[in-house]
Amino acid sequence: MKKPTKTIPALLSVAALSLAASSVIAASPAGAIVPISAPLPDSSVQNEQQQPAVPNYMSVTGTVKEISDSKTKEGAKTVSLQDDKGEIIANVTVSGDTYVAAPDKLQAGTKWNAYYDAKKPMLMIYPPQFEAEVLVPVEETASWKVDRFKAAEGDAGQLISEDGQLVLNVSEQTPLVLEDGTAFTGDLKGRALAVKYSVTTRSLPPQTSPEQIVVLFEEAVPPIGTLPEPGEGGTIDVAGFPIVVEGKKLAGPSPYTSKDGTVMVPLRAVVEALGQKLTWDASTKSSRIGLATTLTVGKDYYVYNKMAPIELGAAPALVDGKTYVPLQFFRDVMMLNNAYVFEGQIDINNQEKME
Repeated sequence: MKKPTKTIPALLSVAALSLAASSVIAASPAGAIVPISAPLPDSSVQNEQQQPAVPNYMSVTGTVKEISDSKTKEGAKTVSLQDDKGEIIANVTVSGDTYVAAPDKLQAGTKWNAYYDAKKPMLMIYPPQFEAEVLVPVEETASWKVDRFKAAEGDAGQLISEDGQLVLNVSEQTPLVLEDGTAFTGDLKGRALAVKYSVTTRSLPPQTSPEQIVVLFEEAVPPIGTLPEPGEGGTIDVAGFPIVVEGKKLAGPSPYTSKDGTVMVPLRAVVEALGQKLTWDASTKSSRIGLATTLTVGKDYYVYNKMAPIELGAAPALVDGKTYVPLQFFRDVMMLNNAYVFEGQIDINNQEKME
């Protein structure tokens, strides 16, 4: 589904707006609920068994201290959230890809929940900096749940969040809209949703009849081996992303996303930007990087320094006469610290590792 461009309201002025106000940091989803009568796990496997699954979304709650132009993403704003001591707890990037409920209320002194994709890499800095997927005002009479939802066990028309914390009773009267406010008539199963609700049952997990469901825009993926047309895509138009290698933006072929969701980048352009030599053998459609790394178009079989072959789940592809490799090739095969999609660009470098 292609995401239309949204304009951040003019009230998000470039001038910083100062204010001291209270806020609370809230965050990760609660862990699994275990009955008090349940037996204790064996200590030898306790750590492994109790590792929680990575949630789809996490959130930070705080009061807006100031709003300014983003220094990392053109056309976006940075919303600084503070705690009750006036300390900045998060710098949130709000762009045209962010769903903002009641954007006219976004101003200094108001309290907001900022939801971000928990599976995207984040810079290890404090206060944390991330791009919000959803930004909603804190209200006494309403709550929000942001997650991907699936059919509940036994179905009966119910949906349950993937973290298992909320069940939705959706009826024909439930307002279903896209981020731009247009009505949604498709299937909600498997989709990322921002759900506004108030009253819940006391069951585990609690159930609710939503006041509104916002269907979040998803990334559109082009066919494998072809480059997306300019402007196509969903929340992340990978084809339009610049590739930044060791701090320098590359000029040349664009990245693309394969139909299985793998980000593919042009091999030669990146390798040469890293200061290494690439040799191409047309007869075997193989590439050699320096003396240590080899790969072949169409084969998920990467060799580094005579070690056992590495499989990445995606083979190199030949597109318009150029070899493309999965982005993770530079981390898992060439052993660089960073190769990620982050804040509107593709970063490849051997600087401090992003966690």
